[in-house]
Amino acid sequence: MMFTVFLIFLAVCAPMLIGIWISRYLKYKAHVNRELQVLQQQIQDNSLPELRQEVSALKKRVVTLEAIVTSHGYELNEKISNL
Repeated sequence: MMFTVFLIFLAVCAPMLIGIWISRYLKYKAHVNRELQVLQQQIQDNSLPELRQEVSALKKRVVTLEAIVTSHGYELNEKISNL
């Protein structure tokens, strides 16, 4: 008799407990996904100005190197080095 009551209790409570666990898992998963999206947006927002500054600095270096390579003095030094 006691075992039968236990089985009935288990048959009634088990689906409810599984439903509660699934519901909590889905809420947790949604919460984690929202936090992940916020962090990804922060990473993108923070890295964009830094990348722009780095590209600007690299452009300035390229301009300087182009000026050096195309200058008359550089050509003269190359000709002297080749002799």
